[in-house]
Amino acid sequence: MTHPFHPLYGQTFALLKVKHVNGTPLYSLETNFTVISVPESWTDQSHVQDAKPATPFNALDLKELVELLQNLEDSSISTTNLIDNSKSRG
Repeated sequence: MTHPFHPLYGQTFALLKVKHVNGTPLYSLETNFTVISVPESWTDQSHVQDAKPATPFNALDLKELVELLQNLEDSSISTTNLIDNSKSRG
């Protein structure tokens, strides 16, 4: 455990498994009393200094977001036109 503020700092533990949550590797470690999960960056296996931070989006996600926003904008304009037209008639 290399995180300086963790109460188990400096101790070593058996690695049981590695899982990924939101793109972050979490290490399941066996302590004397329980199993704990800690981010890879809190261990001596961390390569955070060498790696670029992971982005939560990829190009396809961003393209879909742009299309969604364009559709929302188009529907908003249509709704605004309907409201304006009904006001002018009334």
